[in-house]
Amino acid sequence: MIILFFISLITFVNSLSLKQVLMAIDCGGQESFNSKEGFLYQDDQYFSGDSRVSDYTYNDVVYAGIAYTFTPRVYFTERHGNSFDYNLPINKNGQYTIILQFVELYFENEGERQFDIYIGTKRVIQNLSIIDNKHQKGSAKEVFIYIDIKEDKVFHQGQECNKGFINGKLKIGFRKGAADLPKVDGIVIVKGHNAGEEERNHLIDNWEQLLEENKKKEAELERAELEAQNMIVPDSVEPEEGEGLISFLLSPIGFGIIGFGMAVFGILMFAGENQDQKNKKIKKSK
Repeated sequence: MIILFFISLITFVNSLSLKQVLMAIDCGGQESFNSKEGFLYQDDQYFSGDSRVSDYTYNDVVYAGIAYTFTPRVYFTERHGNSFDYNLPINKNGQYTIILQFVELYFENEGERQFDIYIGTKRVIQNLSIIDNKHQKGSAKEVFIYIDIKEDKVFHQGQECNKGFINGKLKIGFRKGAADLPKVDGIVIVKGHNAGEEERNHLIDNWEQLLEENKKKEAELERAELEAQNMIVPDSVEPEEGEGLISFLLSPIGFGIIGFGMAVFGILMFAGENQDQKNKKIKKSK
């Protein structure tokens, strides 16, 4: 029962758990943790360049809740700066999806922060604004970038990204655009090009309904776990004739009473046998 609830919850959250997640980085984070989808976010590493970390754990927006995600922790920290890179180790040729994760916790309006994304020396996204017509301040945003790695070269939309794959490492760059500084909260590398972008759009379009359903599923999962640990009594059901007595006898209290009764019975039997033996000896002596 618990396993079924767990599988249902994970599948509900995002089909990304069904894909082959090769790597996930919690940018700015100092400790690794498991996402709600079931894969591991590593602590922040593989970065270089002019950047620094901000921690928004106690920010009012974070406290109110990050929208469009069931793993809000990845959005509590960020790496930002004038120009910085992530050089991520990838061992094999093939198709990959880069999922860049963002949330705007400072600016209020679209376009107040705009920056560029690079693969090697190739700019793949220009003047990205985290806030747009679907994402407001405090809304998690995921950007999907599809690449192919062939013979130690990386391609985006059929064009080679020069210096994008060197010594087995994929280079993702964040550069200043039209306004303010670039930032990133999380990076996920998925094998293949089917990384759940359609499911992501569905989640955004149906967020309130899915959020309520997820809360119910989590409550059901928690209750099932507590019942399994005998920490709460399941909802009472009218027992059939004789069923209540059997359930009571099989309970810890019932076993205790039965054990105590058997012990008393054994003592009485032992005392009776001793008395019989004494009586026999008295008769013989006479």
